[in-house]
Formats: sequence, structure tokens, C-alpha cells
Amino acid sequence: MNAGLPFGWRVTTALPARGRLQQFRLQDRVAFRCTRCDREKTSRLVCVVAGNWSSLLCNGCYGLLSKEQASPAALAGRGPASAGSTQEPASVGGARGSRADQLRKNIVELAKLLRIRAEEGERRLAKADLKALTALADENETAVALRYAELLAEGDALVAQVEFDHRSHHRFARVAGILAAERGVALQRLHKRYETRLAAVRAASKAPDHLDAMVMQHVGGEAFRQALAAVLRRRGLQLGALDVPTSGYWAWLADSRLDPAYAEGALPPPVRELRRMDAHAFLRVLHADGYGTRPNGFLGHPAVVERWHAHSGQVYSHIRAARDQSAAEFETSGGVRAGVRPDRLRADVQAVARAGARRATSGLRLKELRLRAVRFHRTLPMQRLRAACLTEAAARLTRADPKLGALVASACADHRARCAKVNDPHPCATCVQEVAERLRQHRTPQRAETVPTPKVTLEAKVDKAIAELIQQVAGPVLTAADNPTAFVCSAARERLAPETPAELAVVETHTVPATPRFGYAWVTEAGEMHTGVGAAANPQDASVQAVCRAALEIGENQPRVHLVARDPEAVAYVQLVLRTGTVPPDPGFSLSDDTVELLVDVASFRQRISVHADLCPRPHRGAETAGHLAALALSADGGRGAKGRVRVDLDMIARNVGRGVGYKPTSPDEESDHAWWLPAQETGPSRPHELAWRTALYRMHIAGGWCALPEPRTGESWQEGRLRLRIDHEETRRPSVGQVQEVTVRRRGGQWELGDIRWPRGLAPGVIVTFRRRPGGSMIKARTGLLPQPEQVDGVEFLHRYDAQVVTRESAPGFDQDREVPDLSDASWVLRTLRKLGYLSVDGTATLVEEALVRNCLALGLPRHRASRIGSAVDQLLRSGRIQRVQGSLDSSGRPWYPPQPDRHRVSLLRYVPRVEAVETHPTTPTEWHPHRRGFTVPGHLRRLPPGAKASEERIEAFKEAARSFQIVERELPDTHTYVRPHEKKR
Repeated sequence: MNAGLPFGWRVTTALPARGRLQQFRLQDRVAFRCTRCDREKTSRLVCVVAGNWSSLLCNGCYGLLSKEQASPAALAGRGPASAGSTQEPASVGGARGSRADQLRKNIVELAKLLRIRAEEGERRLAKADLKALTALADENETAVALRYAELLAEGDALVAQVEFDHRSHHRFARVAGILAAERGVALQRLHKRYETRLAAVRAASKAPDHLDAMVMQHVGGEAFRQALAAVLRRRGLQLGALDVPTSGYWAWLADSRLDPAYAEGALPPPVRELRRMDAHAFLRVLHADGYGTRPNGFLGHPAVVERWHAHSGQVYSHIRAARDQSAAEFETSGGVRAGVRPDRLRADVQAVARAGARRATSGLRLKELRLRAVRFHRTLPMQRLRAACLTEAAARLTRADPKLGALVASACADHRARCAKVNDPHPCATCVQEVAERLRQHRTPQRAETVPTPKVTLEAKVDKAIAELIQQVAGPVLTAADNPTAFVCSAARERLAPETPAELAVVETHTVPATPRFGYAWVTEAGEMHTGVGAAANPQDASVQAVCRAALEIGENQPRVHLVARDPEAVAYVQLVLRTGTVPPDPGFSLSDDTVELLVDVASFRQRISVHADLCPRPHRGAETAGHLAALALSADGGRGAKGRVRVDLDMIARNVGRGVGYKPTSPDEESDHAWWLPAQETGPSRPHELAWRTALYRMHIAGGWCALPEPRTGESWQEGRLRLRIDHEETRRPSVGQVQEVTVRRRGGQWELGDIRWPRGLAPGVIVTFRRRPGGSMIKARTGLLPQPEQVDGVEFLHRYDAQVVTRESAPGFDQDREVPDLSDASWVLRTLRKLGYLSVDGTATLVEEALVRNCLALGLPRHRASRIGSAVDQLLRSGRIQRVQGSLDSSGRPWYPPQPDRHRVSLLRYVPRVEAVETHPTTPTEWHPHRRGFTVPGHLRRLPPGAKASEERIEAFKEAARSFQIVERELPDTHTYVRPHEKKR
């Protein structure tokens, strides 16, 4: 009965069993999770279901189920049963039946039933099986089994394809598609259940009243954060120990020191061994588990599951590549036509299915770990610790600023006296923002407000003030001596006091007539950029809103901001607000509510902001760049396809101006295969119905002879089969037409692909290829596009347009080493980690939190004994300018942002910025486009003839003449050869 007993648990008494339930009394108190109420319990008394120590019940649930099992009504409600049969509890076996328990423990059998249902319908299943499938529909095991069955069906389709069994191939592919769709529905149900459980955890938690400390946290700013950091250091806690992290859940649970069950010593020895393994050894364990040669059940332990999930994708890709290689070798050997059986391929199909199912299991287990972390965060001991730390930090800040502490205490006391939520489990937790906002208004009496002045008088004053300001900003326009390539006009620059350090930025908007939507962008002279979209009542309102947003975003990190815009009315009105500190109504154009709120915020910082107009007839470089970015931001807001369309243009702009655009940075898990549709306006007016898309090539695409296809749009679909492809790869400015080849449209791993491609030589990872095809046609035309001027990205030369994000990932140090863990220097490990695991901007800039660098280096395979040398490697790279250290922020999901977002925690970031250099080319001639491609003389030589061919008499005489001229003993020309005269060859 004690088989499977967790390590360290010792049974002192086994109580009598009741059906499938039996209680055990342990020597010490243990922590476990009840599988019925899904709550963490700590007790010496545990209940085991059906002898399975991984299925435990708490004492409360055991009592409820025991009563239900003994109830005659409950037994009668389950239908007739034999006298010797044992009825099972409803939550464990009863209503679900023993068949559901059997399938829950046997994923292979469950996958078999799911495939039968998808392939032949429910009529082929027994009633007990159908009932069990219904009972398990909302459980993790069903999603894992669906993934296993889907990959098996996909593998069977691949085997049928190489065996030239087209009917079976299409049947298995259809079954794989059905299973993939069912898995998507199952995952949606699991996510809804996860959200429900998460809401229940949050609703059931309790916390002490610490409203004063939470309000102080909101209004204290950087001073409070420093005080809190000091408190955490004094208590021996890490920064961020009071909030649920976005990764490293087990380490966070262990660092809290509130539950000894999370300590390292409490872990089973096999789990501790897995945690101590280096990356190479851990990958070997995962490969053995994926192939099924040495299954490891301890990988699912919460202390290891996060690392398991982080590497399971790599293992799955490796096993899948081996399967595809087996299929290619089977086809090369002649396959069934040569009498060869695909036994190895079938074994690889089984391995891919198991590895895919294990990866799905790791993802679901990781989600359970996240829920456990949230549940732990909501426990009363954790909430008490959080309240104590925040209260201590607030007390430190009160001692440093007694006036602020008195204001907070008074505001919180007034709020408690009239708030109905003061007796909630989390007293006034949702009222913090309200109290903090009232306190800010009290502390800043100079804050801008709409003054209730008589309307007629105020309108006249406003109109007069705006007219005067328009005259001032209009002023004399300098055009003759002004340089259009300058960042801003000289007049605007002269208004900036040279003795006052300020950040100079240009703001532009892009509107669409008859719509409220607009795009805006600001660009600083230092190369920082940010874009966004909004809604406005009119173009002037859009300009005012854009200027305010730029002022607030840039002013968060700069002591003074100098803004330049091209709308004189908008600039004049913002200047009036900055001068008076009020927001006068009716400036001559309508203002939206969002704009008024932004103006109120801007007026609070009016001493740090100045706004001027650029009225030059021709926009300068800053205005041109910001205007283009604003237009792109508005078009990118149109959906997923539009975002893919503007990626290349944003990349080019970011390289021309400087650093990356302030778009949401992309994590490695969010990256796609960079295949996107082109909109109708880019396909050209002469071919409006042509399908056109682009893709950025990865190294695996070039090596494997395939590329990704974009997902079909509404009303369109890809059809599996053979097509013809012509790739026009331009090596020079002259047109180049490639040979036609046959390719395959296929669906693999839930994604559409174009396979069996013979790529032209010299293609580098990251090059963008544009494809075009007429609907229903059998020919696809592909083309690469030359850059206006060749470029080098960190020493790698590109002649063609490329995707900077793909180049950053694919050309990281170690890409040229054919090994899982490359042999690199410490500095190269830092660069590899930044480029492989950093968050990417559209210009290829990779950003990573500095304190997470060593952990990510180890995750990529850095030997653990070299971890202490990473700090000096970072200093070396900083001195050489290869990377940058900047101050950024983290959002709620843990994503780094630079420039930092307002009101976010500041962190130190490391940034890799690609070094892009233009490659100088020499003038070309019709016969010589590059200096090393000059013509040369080919000496006379012999050339073998095809079978049956003979040399002409003229060539025989030419051979004899050449032999005599070189004073060679005369001999006959061989019958199998001909003579080629000396000649000039042009390249």
C-alpha cells in the first residue's frame, strides 16, 4: 500500500479503508494539495484514493465523500449494481466511472479513443468510453492525448506520402486537422477553467488592513521604492519578493521562507539532481524522456517543470527534424519501390508524438505552477508579510517626510470613515487609486483646472491670446539658409536656451479624413522614437493630444523637454495652457475629453516643458521621419496583416535614425516565422487579384529547403499538393530569371509550409523573399530585392533586403558551430544570450534585464563554473561599445521597455544594437559590375564529348596547330574529346 509514497513521508498508522478511500496518519506534518478542493493543506492526516499517492484528499473532503458513499440515496441514484460491487465517490470515481480513471492514467489509450472518434465517429465507441471522454473533456489529460493523437496522425500521413499512398495520406491529414481543432477547443476550455480558479483564489483570500502603506506606495514614487528595497534587504528577501513574478516561480516560493516544503532540502533527491544539472546534461535527460528510452516522471515536479518547459521545445524540434530526415532518406533510398520498409520512420513518428505530448504536459504543468504561486501569494501569511514590509517602508518614508506621512494618514482615516469596503477580506484594496489621486490633487494646488469664468469674456481672451501666439510662432520663416537635412529648423533650435539641458523632439500626426482615428509619433535628436494611435475630434485636437503625450512620455526621464510641431494653432493653444496653468474652453476647435485630461496633466509640469512651431515650407528630417512613423502606426493598427506589412519599413527607418522604435518588444516565445500577406495597394494596380506575401528566411528554412506560408485569409485556403516555383534572385542590377522547380504545399505541425525548395546559393538567414501567385494558378513567382546600397550587419554583408530581427537571432555567436552547446568566450556568451533570448525591437535591438543575464546564459548552456566571469565580460563589452547599459522599466508581464514607461519600476537593462555599416561599391560598367569580376583569358584545353559525339575536322586541325606551336610531339586528338581554342571570358 505504501508504493509510490513521497520521499520523506513516514506512515505511522493506516486507518480502515472505505471503498477506494483510505486515510493514513504520518509521523510529521506534510504539505500537499487536495485533488478535490484544489487547496494547499498541511496536516499529518492524509487520504489516498485507490492507493495512488499522487491523488490525495484533505480530511474535510474525505468526510464529505464518505457520507456521500454511505448515503442510500446517492447509491440508488447511480443505477443498479451488483451486491459485491463497490461504489466510488462522485468526485473521484463515482459519476465519472472507473473507465475515466483508467484513461486518466493511460494517455496512449485515451489518445487511441480520441482518434477513433475523430476518424470514424462516436458510433464506433462503447458507451462507457463515450461517458469517460465526456467526463475528461475539461481535464489536462485530454489536451495532452489530443496532441499525441494529432502528431501520430500527422506522422502516419507522412509515412503514407513517402509510400506513395495518396488516399491514406489525405485521410490521415484530415484526421490530424480534426484533432488539432479539437485540441484548440480543449485548450480554450482549460484556459477558462484556469481563469475561474484564479478568480476563486483571489476572491477567497484575506489580508490585514494596510491602506496607508498602499497609498504611500502610490504617491511616494522613487523614495518609497528605495525604502522598500532597504526593508527587503534587512529581512533577507529579494527585490520583487512581495509580488508574483512572471518567471522563476519555484525560486520565488522558496525565497519567501514561509513554507519549509519549498526549501531545497525538502525536495526528493532525483529532483535536486535535476536542478543541479548543467544545460547539456539536462538536455540529455529530456532527449531520453522524449524518445521514451528512459522516461523521467520527476520532470513534472514543480521545482523542475519551468526548466523542463523552457527546453522541451528544443528537444521536440530536434526529434521532429530527425523524423523529417528519416523521411528524406527513405525517399532517397527508393522507398517501397526498392523493397525498403519505413520501420525507422515509424519509430521516429512515435518519438515525435511522445515528445510533443510531453511538451504539452510541461506547458499545462507550468500553468498549474503559476496558479500555485498566485494561491501562495494570496495566503494569509504571505499577505501579512507583504503588509508588514509595505508598512515598514511607509514608516521609513514618513520619518524622512513627516508632512507626506500626515497627509496620507489623514486621507486614509477620512476614507475609512465613509467607505463600505473597510470590512472586506482585503480592506479597501480597490480604493487605493482613488485615495492616492485625491492626495495628489491636494498636494499640487497649482494643478491645472478648468476655471469657471464667464464664457463670453473667457472666449474673447482665449481667441486674442491664441491669435497673438500664432503670430509669434509664425514669425519670420528661415528658408534660404536653412538646411532641409537638419533635424529641425534653425529658428526652432534658437528658441532652446543653450545653457538649459533639454531633450529636443519633433512631434507629428497622421489623420484620415472623416474618421476620428489618428496616428502620432515623436522622434528625439538622440534617436529615440515612439508611436501610438488615438481618437480625436479634428486634426488640431489630434496635434494637441500628440504634443501632450510626447511631453509626458519624454518628461518622465528628462529634466526638461523641448517639443517642435508643425500645427501653429495646436502649438499656440498648448503654449497658452503652459503659460496660464489652466485649460481654457473653446480654443477655436473642438477638444475631446482625452485631450482635456492630458492638458491638465501637462500643465502640472509646465515649468519643464516648452513647445514651438516649425513653419518651414519643407519639413526637415525629424518631421519627415516622425510623419512617416505616424502614418505607419495608424496603418499598423489595422490588424495582424498590417503589422507584418510595415515591419520592413519600420526596420529601415529605425536604422536610418538611430535606435529602435517604441513598439512593444517581442520575446522569443512570441516570434512567428515572419510570413505575412501584402495588402492590395502593394500588389500593384495591374494585378489586383493576385495573391502576394513575404517571408523572412531562417537558417532552418535554407538548410531544410522550405519556408513558412501565412495563414489563409477569410474566404481563402491553401490546398496540399504540388506547384511550380520560379525564384528570381538578383545578384546585380540586371534582371535575373531563375529556373522553374516543383515544390509542395503542405501542413506540418499546425502550420502551412512550402517544401522541397532548392534555394539559390548565397542566401543569408534574414533575407526577405516576396512571393506572388494568381488564384487557382499552379505557378508561384518569388523574388529577392536588392538594397539601395549593400550593408554589413556586425560584419555579415547583405546585398538584399532583410529582416533585422531574424538577423539578430540567426547570426548570434556560435551559429557556425555544429553542436548544441558552442565553444565560446565569456563575451561571446553574453552576446549570444542577448541576441537569442533578449526582447527584440523592429530594428533588431535586443534588450534583457541585467540581473537575469547569468540565469539566461546558464539556460543556453554556459558551464556553471564560468558564471562568475560574466560580470567582467559585460564590463568588457560595455567599454568596447558592443552593448549598452540603460535604465528601463518592466511592465506587469515582466516585459522590459526602453525608454521606460511612466509609473513603472526602473531596472537596469542591457541592450545589443546591431552595427549597420554601408558598403562602398565602385562604379560599374556594362561588362564589369565589381572590381574582382574582371574578364580573364582561358587557355586552350581538351573537353570530353558526350557519348557518340565526335570532334569536327576544324577542331582536329586546331589541336594539331596548337601542339606544333608549343613544340609538343605531334599526336592524335582522342576520339572522346574535342579541342577548345584559347579565348577571353567575361564575368
